[in-house]
Amino acid sequence: MPPEIVEDATVTVYRRPDPIPLRRTASAGHGALGVVRDEPDDLHHRVAREIFQAIDSGHFPPGSILPNEHQLATELGVSRTALREAIKGLASKGLVETRRKRGTLVLEQDRWNMLDADVISWSRRAGTSRISEELWRSVAAILPGLAADAAMRRQVAGIGDAAARFVGTGSGEAFAGLAVEIARASGNRFLASLVTSCLGNLLAEDVALLDRKLGGLRRQALAPLGALIGAGDADAARAVVNKALAEERVVA
Repeated sequence: MPPEIVEDATVTVYRRPDPIPLRRTASAGHGALGVVRDEPDDLHHRVAREIFQAIDSGHFPPGSILPNEHQLATELGVSRTALREAIKGLASKGLVETRRKRGTLVLEQDRWNMLDADVISWSRRAGTSRISEELWRSVAAILPGLAADAAMRRQVAGIGDAAARFVGTGSGEAFAGLAVEIARASGNRFLASLVTSCLGNLLAEDVALLDRKLGGLRRQALAPLGALIGAGDADAARAVVNKALAEERVVA
């Protein structure tokens, strides 16, 4: 596409067009990749998702080097500009590392930012059926300890009201609200982020599983949680949450 020429009475401006996908037919060299199709999403984001799926499926295993820029761009049917932006995005999520004169290295999964919203979403697209279960278990594993930490700090915040809402409704939204309040009151920003990310994704992507898990809880047991945290009774706060979650695991 030639540059667009914009003229007025005083100056002529040459405006370079934005990069566009190359729309080539995918080569047969790396069967896990295909031409990136039009979707209501940024092109580089779609390219990153396609490469992620090839990595997650094991087509590009940890320690391997991705094909060179020309090969990848051709196979994906996109411009090199879109590919570079996609690789930058994957690097920011801990999936790959670009090394000068060595290429783009695929990193071990324990280096990935598993709480990144894209990584969770793309994992679901890749057909990873246990994602929801892992998200739930992550929350269940740390919530009793967070309740104890909140009690040691006597940071009751809005926990009492949040517990009352969950006891009254039993909804996923109410449980998420309570869990997030507990996590915030614990003072641990990293674990608060984990709770928020896990439950946020479950509410958005698999509320059916969340409702099923919550259906086994004895909600009434959580009613005194706010008072226990306010009184600084860490052991009792831990026990209340642990008992409720243990009850769920027996029923599920």
